[in-house]
Amino acid sequence: MRRFMVLPMAALLALAVAAPVAAGPNVSNRSGSGESIYGQWYGESGYGYVFLGEEEGYGGFGDIYQESGEWVLCAPAGEEYYGFVGTRTWGYVYDLTIELSRRLETGTAVGTVDLFTDTVDECNGIYGGDPTFDSGPLVVEVAAAGPLASFRGTGSYTIPSEFNGHYNYRGKERQATGSIDAAGVIAADFEWAYMTQTTWTEHVNN
Repeated sequence: MRRFMVLPMAALLALAVAAPVAAGPNVSNRSGSGESIYGQWYGESGYGYVFLGEEEGYGGFGDIYQESGEWVLCAPAGEEYYGFVGTRTWGYVYDLTIELSRRLETGTAVGTVDLFTDTVDECNGIYGGDPTFDSGPLVVEVAAAGPLASFRGTGSYTIPSEFNGHYNYRGKERQATGSIDAAGVIAADFEWAYMTQTTWTEHVNN
C-alpha cells in the first residue's frame, strides 16, 4: 500500500520554528493533530490534483492544479519536438474546513479557492504569463474505497550539547473515491484519492 506522511511532516516542520510552549527555559513540549484529503483525476485531455490539509492551531490550507489540452508534434523551422497546447490552472485554498468521520468512511472539505488559468501553445512560443483569475467556493467530497490502515512512527534530531529533539506520530488513512468542484472552473471525479488523520507529540531541549 502506498504510504503518505505529508501531513505529519508538515506539522512537525511548521512547529519546529514556532515559539515554544515552555516547560522550562530551554525545553518545549508540543502536541497536535491534523486531517488531510488528497485526490487526483485524469483522462485523455489532461489531469489534475488537489491536496488539502487542516492542522490544529494552524487552520486549513491547500493547493490545486489542472492541465487540460494535448501534447502535439511541433515542427518550427523543421525542428521537431513535442509541445503542450491547452490551459493550465492552478490555485490556493483558504478558509478551509475538513470533516472526516471517525473511521474515515466519509469526508468533506469546504473552503474558498483562488484560481489562475494560463493559455499555453508551446509550438508557437506561448507559455502563459497573463492568467485569468477566478475565485469561489471549493467543495470536495470523498467516501471510503479500501480498508482502514494505521501507521505510527518516531524520529529524533540531535546536536551534542546544543540541541535534542524527538517526536512521535500516529494516525490512520483510507483510500477513497470522490469529487471536486472548485469555483465552477474545475469539476471532476477522482480516479484516486485518500483521507488521513494524524496526531503527534514533540519534545525539544536546546
